[in-house]
Amino acid sequence: MWKALNFFFIGLCCINFLFAQAKKKIACIGDSVTKGLGLSKEDSYPSQLQELLGSAYEVGNFGRNGATLLANGHNPYLKSKELQDALAFQPDIVIIALGLNDTDPRNWPNYQLDFQKDYQQLLNLFRTKNPKTDFYICMMSPIFSGHPRFLSGTRDWFQQIQEKIREVAVNNAVTLVDNHHILSSRIDLFDDYLHPSAEGAQLIAKQLAQYIKPNNIPLQLADTFNSHMVLQRDRVNKIKGKASSGDIIKLYFKDQEWKVQTDVLGNWEIELPAQKAGGPFDIRVTTGKEEVYLKDILFGDVYLASGQSNMAFPMKDAKDAQQLIEKLKNNKYIRLYHNQVITETTNQAWDTNSLNQINKLQYFHGKWELPSAQSLANFSAIALAFGADIQSEMNIPIGLVQLAVGGSNTESWIARCDLEQDNLSASYIHTWRTSDFIQDFCRTRAAENLKNSLVKNQRHPYDPSYNFEAGVQKWLDHQFKAVLWYQGESNAHNKELHELLFPKLIQSWRGAFQQDLPFYFVQLSSINRPSWPAFRESQNKLATIIPETYMVVSSDLGHPQDVHPKDKIPIGIRLSNLVKKHSYHLKNQADAPQLQKLTQRGKNTWVLDFRNCKQFQPKNAEEIKGFQVMDREGNLSTIQQIRIKKSTIEINLPEGSQRIYYAYAPFTNANLENEDSVPVSTFSIDLKNTSN
Repeated sequence: MWKALNFFFIGLCCINFLFAQAKKKIACIGDSVTKGLGLSKEDSYPSQLQELLGSAYEVGNFGRNGATLLANGHNPYLKSKELQDALAFQPDIVIIALGLNDTDPRNWPNYQLDFQKDYQQLLNLFRTKNPKTDFYICMMSPIFSGHPRFLSGTRDWFQQIQEKIREVAVNNAVTLVDNHHILSSRIDLFDDYLHPSAEGAQLIAKQLAQYIKPNNIPLQLADTFNSHMVLQRDRVNKIKGKASSGDIIKLYFKDQEWKVQTDVLGNWEIELPAQKAGGPFDIRVTTGKEEVYLKDILFGDVYLASGQSNMAFPMKDAKDAQQLIEKLKNNKYIRLYHNQVITETTNQAWDTNSLNQINKLQYFHGKWELPSAQSLANFSAIALAFGADIQSEMNIPIGLVQLAVGGSNTESWIARCDLEQDNLSASYIHTWRTSDFIQDFCRTRAAENLKNSLVKNQRHPYDPSYNFEAGVQKWLDHQFKAVLWYQGESNAHNKELHELLFPKLIQSWRGAFQQDLPFYFVQLSSINRPSWPAFRESQNKLATIIPETYMVVSSDLGHPQDVHPKDKIPIGIRLSNLVKKHSYHLKNQADAPQLQKLTQRGKNTWVLDFRNCKQFQPKNAEEIKGFQVMDREGNLSTIQQIRIKKSTIEINLPEGSQRIYYAYAPFTNANLENEDSVPVSTFSIDLKNTSN
């Protein structure tokens, strides 16, 4: 009997041993991000990966603080005890996340040529132990601009190392895991701009778990695709979504079928060939088990209307709104996507739930809608007036996407990578809440909104890059005819900085969308704010410098105290006229008259010659207003003797006059227009160096 019991226990031990052996071993190789610097052991990403994968796996953390991939680096992983322990662990799967410390000036400038060789040596050490080792090579997690050595080389070397890591993965035909993309928009998770928090480690662990043990995901389309949408005509359009890993996705459109398999993370994408304007059509997407129907789809021209509160200004509050709402509510060829915000940037402290959602980039939500009394009332008045005029003139479907945030600054709309590539913006974007580069309104309003937050790098819609990351980014796979832009109120304190930022924004969007997007923007209106005239003049100059950029003058429709003047419908029409001329190539005159030549006749007469004009006329047939002259002592006085001669203005000035100003009062009564009622922009011109 004892003999039989001994055999039983021996057998049981053998079974347990076999079960233990059956576990797949995963070795996590890396630096302090793998080790979990600043985190509890349970919060490191290897520990969280163990929790996600369960008992069928054994995950070992072999991270080393400060480790370099380079063998000649200041702390080489190849010469570490952690590597020897990892080799002794005899893993089936090796996850490698190294490179961050190689950006140190002690390392990359000296030994960069060794990087691929040293990485290959690391892989070969594990292959020698087990030729069937499965490798997951990770792109580096972000280093943000607040890091002390960011501008001294790390920024540039980081990108070079990322490319080398990609090459190693391709050359070895192993899985490349993008730890950068999932965290690059989450500076809130990086108190020291280098090491992710426990939540950041969780995002790494969740992504790795999907590679190793794919999850089931219900069939879904990206948020920006739903019934009633408009897709850009004459362009290839991507339809994107998620499903379970390895699912076969079939898309049916116009009696045709497209088929694609999801990747390991469940992502799928299908390209629809270019279509002429028309519709409605239906699109059906299926996995065989699940289906999604998109109904009433149109192809036409799609416009992205963005900026701050004057673009967000709702139609219900605009002058003469009701007549246009009645006209549009039954127009089935205009479709609206209103990216609504979870909380407005009004002067109040936000609750914890809102703060958390904002950090997770969940600030915007919306869907495509048909025009109705309600949807029209709450949509951008400028965008609607624009869309109604374009649709009526061109007789094609029009899609309008509103993505605007009250009070938002230019920085908040630019991709982080583009801000970080500029030495000036990279020097302050991480300290935006205390930086004088950011307008004091944005700083004080954000301070009130974020009063309840304990997160060091808490996100906010005025945070540099935030609106790009939370809003623009989800539209990058859509095609647009053009961008409509109205913003600048929150940057008018520093026109020189805006002259750097606005071209950067346009370049950033054109690069991110991979489209040569025309930008049609509205110049700031007039109000009793002293910095606005110079800012308006600066905007006018930018419109003449940046290619495919066109400006609408709105200073004649301002208000002395209200930053949100209600006369929005004419501004939408002016935008429409510009788009008709430059995007549809109609023969209309929509550009503002621009001073092209200044000459002196005799002793006191000056002639200003303008283009984009055949015959000047003052608005409402009044006398000409808005011209001033500055004398040698800096005194400004109104110019009285002004004569119109077709497209020229003749002015008599006193001797010693230094500079002419037009529409330079903050709230201006300037009233000069061309024959098509297009106003002249704010401008000034130096007289001192002008010859006869």
